[in-house]
Amino acid sequence: MRLFLAVDLPIKVKESINLQLTPLKKEYPQFLWNNFENYHITIHFFGETQNVNEIKKRIEDTLFDQESFYLYSVGCDLFMKNRITLYVNFRREKKIEKLSARLRGSFIKDASSNFKFVPHITIARAKIPSKQQYFVLKKRLEKLDIESVFEVKKIILFESLLGGHETVYKKIKSFPLIKE
Repeated sequence: MRLFLAVDLPIKVKESINLQLTPLKKEYPQFLWNNFENYHITIHFFGETQNVNEIKKRIEDTLFDQESFYLYSVGCDLFMKNRITLYVNFRREKKIEKLSARLRGSFIKDASSNFKFVPHITIARAKIPSKQQYFVLKKRLEKLDIESVFEVKKIILFESLLGGHETVYKKIKSFPLIKE
């Protein structure tokens, strides 16, 4: 099983973000846009594993005192590796940063303290454009103001089912957080 732990956004927030992205989607129809129903914020990626029960137990142990928190979107940006990835980013939140660090410490033996967790939703992927096209896209993203706020009341363990044109995410277990 290919597993990851994530914040699953409320459906109304997913719909709102999708609606706010409509002009950008119309302008760049050639991009591979993620289905808005799959929008999530990955906290920890486990990869391919068969230790599902052990992972669930360790997540429960790590989250036992985790309080709920709010996330606020702050806009869009992109990064390049082998291709361009567009994303909606969120304001820094100490509770999710500490949660990410605790999970890394629990699951990775030599977890680097240099790792910086950045909450974001991947919204699209595309081939690397020319330098000029890159700068035009970067400026458009900087001007795009994506507004959303929501309370994170639970964290979800997902299975990622690869294959076909689109990845499917199956909820394995929900981990409720303590009310602030």
